Amino acid sequence: MAVVLPSPPATASPGLDGVITKPDTTTRAPRVKPTKEDLLKTHAVHVQKQANSPENAPRPVKQPNLALAYPASTKSIREVDIIPLSQLEVNSHHRGSGLILKVISPPFLGAGAVSIVEDEFGNVDKISIYNQNDSSILSGVPEGCIIGVKEPYYTINGKNADGSEDYMICVDHPSDVTLIRFTDPIIPEPLRLGPLLKTAEDWKKAGDTAFLEKDFPTAVFCYTEALDCAEDEGFKPSIYTKRAGTSLILGRYDSAKEDALASRTGTTTDWKAYYTAGRACYGLCNYSESKEYLSKALELNPTNPAIKKEYERCLARLHEEETGDYDFEAIYKSLSPKNVHLDLGSFTRNTEVKASPLHGRGLFATKDLAPGDLVFAEKATLMPNQYEPMRASAALYALTVRQLLDNPSLCKSVLQLYPGEMTYERNPLEGTLVDGVPVLDVFVIEGLRNKNCFSVPLSTLEDTRPTAQEGRQAKGLWVHASNLNHACVPNTLRSFLGDMLISRATRHIKAGEEIFQQYVPVKSLPDVRNGVYKDGWGFECSCTLCVAELKQSSEASREKRKDLLAQVEKILNKKTPRAKTIIPDATIRSVDKLMKQLEEAHEPEIYGRLPRLTLIYGSNWLVGAYRGKKNYSKTIRYAVKVLRNFGFEMPQGAESQDKVWDPRQMFFSEEWHSLMTIHVVVALRRLAEAYNGLGKKEMAERSVEAAEFGYMLVTGFKNDLSNLDR
Repeated sequence: MAVVLPSPPATASPGLDGVITKPDTTTRAPRVKPTKEDLLKTHAVHVQKQANSPENAPRPVKQPNLALAYPASTKSIREVDIIPLSQLEVNSHHRGSGLILKVISPPFLGAGAVSIVEDEFGNVDKISIYNQNDSSILSGVPEGCIIGVKEPYYTINGKNADGSEDYMICVDHPSDVTLIRFTDPIIPEPLRLGPLLKTAEDWKKAGDTAFLEKDFPTAVFCYTEALDCAEDEGFKPSIYTKRAGTSLILGRYDSAKEDALASRTGTTTDWKAYYTAGRACYGLCNYSESKEYLSKALELNPTNPAIKKEYERCLARLHEEETGDYDFEAIYKSLSPKNVHLDLGSFTRNTEVKASPLHGRGLFATKDLAPGDLVFAEKATLMPNQYEPMRASAALYALTVRQLLDNPSLCKSVLQLYPGEMTYERNPLEGTLVDGVPVLDVFVIEGLRNKNCFSVPLSTLEDTRPTAQEGRQAKGLWVHASNLNHACVPNTLRSFLGDMLISRATRHIKAGEEIFQQYVPVKSLPDVRNGVYKDGWGFECSCTLCVAELKQSSEASREKRKDLLAQVEKILNKKTPRAKTIIPDATIRSVDKLMKQLEEAHEPEIYGRLPRLTLIYGSNWLVGAYRGKKNYSKTIRYAVKVLRNFGFEMPQGAESQDKVWDPRQMFFSEEWHSLMTIHVVVALRRLAEAYNGLGKKEMAERSVEAAEFGYMLVTGFKNDLSNLDR
């Protein structure tokens, strides 16, 4: 249901003096501006093209360019000096000033909602409003509505067909624009028309009509108008109930909860209010509060099956939060490309956020943890179901902005994350309500998305399969996990099931010890991997391995290892042998010789209990080469070397086929710094195959059990190793 107002007659009047910040050297007033008729005519062409385009086509997202960042306004529309459109200067942020405008065209919906607007003096211009949620009328302001723009940014929007410059008011920050109520006294007299409808009952009926037409933003708008003009207090509870239910559908849980509680009348029918409030809190993952309201709903209506169902769901989430008891296999089976947002609670009791001696905040263990223990399991705060890499980042950015707009209670946890270095000082008013919406700086949000998001497969288990489709990664934000600092050789390993992040301990962690993760898979060479950390997050890693390689190992040794690794990679062309590939003996001898030299280039006093990353690729290759020749003794020798090179403690003589030892114990060393990856699981499987080939069944079984334990660490839960063969 579109809200359309008739246009008042245009009035000619000189512009009013307004306060505008001094423009920089690139600012200038537009030399030639199109007439109102030309603007509307051109705009109508775009709107018509839009009408002829396929329905339900996804709208593009305008991601902010951090190099052009500017802060959001923190002022109310009532705190700025209102200026006419004629005083706008190009490429200027008009600090301390604002606009009151009437929309005089239907919106054209692209990356932003583009409309033609008019001020009280008859001046016209074009405006593009970005980053509004579909749950808001501001995502496509209907013709006739009045909007306020705070501290507007006026810019050149490219060239018109005739070569002239196209000008536009650009509203990047969603909190920089506000929808003004028709009866608000701030509206200038020439734009004032009064309300469209006369009575609260009329507005309620309009809201009901919009609701039946599934135009939920308009329904909320109409119910709001009904509440504003209602004189009978007894009329309001039913409107609050309707608006609460509509907001619940839109995912505006903060508003739904507030309206539901406002609808209470002190009678038994209040069960509806508590039921809606409970569901809203559930939508925000506030399960304790949800239980409180649902309990009250049950007290008033104990036989209602819908309340009972929601209450049981809530208890299940609270159990997960308390115990970390999950049926991961069932969760995995429930996953599908259409079902990635899992109905689960987050288990974080084993960890706490504290100041870190390394970087800002960190995550610390609250109890002793053993290898394989669940450190935490967290449901994503924000994760769109978008697994196309070219779109995933933009989708997460857009979702973050819009969810914070819809549910301001999320601002506290999300906006405290680190966004990287900004070109201006962040305002402490970010996230606070001004003109009814939280102040949101989209450049800050893009920064924190960039610094804190995770790349996510549909499931880590699927991602380990040989047939896994490459590049299918979503982007998500897990606020609790974002507090983890990086180490190249961390003490935890993360995995994913849909929007659930699972963190398991890879070695013993003592209560009070800081917990680390890998931000990205580590590169073999310390200068290369630290270049990645510097460019991506602005730090140099100070983990045990990096300190040893960059501070203790000599530059000559580092250069020698780098040169030898390059020779190995050149020979092998960065390929691992397939199972039935037969490699020429001469090639194997050349690689074997280089690998011995490379191993000798690692100083024993430095690498005694550390991973030797430059050796991993070549030793993995040799495992494949000897496996193809069914040389079981050599396969064992190099599979053990792979494990040692990942930093796992190997007993003396483990490289010999006759040594009896227990591979299961390699995960439980308290002194070695090991690096757990899927390659460790594969090396253990190759070890088992070779032992089987030699008839050493007990050693083969131990190797399989070790591989299963490692696979559980990688995928997050116990799985059949045959998954790796499909």
